[in-house]
Amino acid sequence: MHLPLRAQGATLTDEEAKILDDEFFLSNPLSHFSSRVSMLLKTARSNYEANPENETGVLQGPWSRQGKYGTQVRRSAPQRPSRDRRVVSSPPSRRSPYPFHLCTSRRGAAGWRCEVHLAGHRRQPNSHDQVIEANKPALDADPRRFLQLLFQPGTVVEGPVVGTAETAVAWANHAVWLLTSDELSINAAHNKLKHGLATSARGDVRIELITMPPNEDGTIPTSAFGGGKSIPLFDRPMLTYLSRPPKELRQGLEAVSLRVDLPVVLAETWMMANVYAAMFHIAAREHYGESLPEGVAPYPTLVVGRLPEHIIGGRPLGYRSAVTLPPDGMTAPRLSGVAFFKQFWPMTVDFESKTEGVVVDG
Repeated sequence: MHLPLRAQGATLTDEEAKILDDEFFLSNPLSHFSSRVSMLLKTARSNYEANPENETGVLQGPWSRQGKYGTQVRRSAPQRPSRDRRVVSSPPSRRSPYPFHLCTSRRGAAGWRCEVHLAGHRRQPNSHDQVIEANKPALDADPRRFLQLLFQPGTVVEGPVVGTAETAVAWANHAVWLLTSDELSINAAHNKLKHGLATSARGDVRIELITMPPNEDGTIPTSAFGGGKSIPLFDRPMLTYLSRPPKELRQGLEAVSLRVDLPVVLAETWMMANVYAAMFHIAAREHYGESLPEGVAPYPTLVVGRLPEHIIGGRPLGYRSAVTLPPDGMTAPRLSGVAFFKQFWPMTVDFESKTEGVVVDG
């Protein structure tokens, strides 16, 4: 409504592209992601849950007061804490392909024409693999392009600045890994949450490997747990969903359970948002020129030496197992197992030989 745009053809004109990018570069990506991080941290520490009694203006609108569309909610079974559901909503916070679109901006007759406002709505490429693959030629053609988008003009890349660049590259590569890794199909978790919660969120499941079986009376002493004695796999809220690996793997459906460690996920989010904010500011400078309009987000303070492996460490990320056989009837299903950062442990759970035990002091 406030943008002077009128359809004139099947593609954008240079003027229309500039108007859209003028608007786009007035946004503040670091503020956006930081506010989401703050919101999730705050809600994860709160037991508040909206209901018709404490949110009458929202959950008891005019229709329900008239009795036309009113419904009564009856809880016939114990409800899982809503905090678990809020925690598992954090994975989408760390997903954005826009940094890769910034790398392909180009100068035209009307100045810098990034078309990043439009990039997220193109029909092709339509997968993150394709987006990243399509952007590789721009970086391969000019390896300095990433540094030009990361640092302010005149920055000499030497000394501590080299460490800053290496840290930013590590987080850019981590973003690529999150978007394209198919070990756990993390990207599928985002889509499940975004399109209808075809997931199960659990905060009451703990899975830990121990080296000793239960005693004859079925008890397991607490001394069987701890450093050097057991390996916790799931000790945080877990998100379980069905996923189908990429077509080229020719696999059937798989059940995936992600371990959602909120501080780790939000730290990943902030680190990648910090790099993106720097690139966003430099791209805005390339778009507007040195005369920046009011409202352009400031250049952030970049982090040095805080790498993905420092935040994630050796913690397990999740578990996957085949649910259906590959459709061709010949290909073997992928091995089930536990995924860690950049490695995978094959593991098969023998449900037929399961035993029951009770953890007791001792």
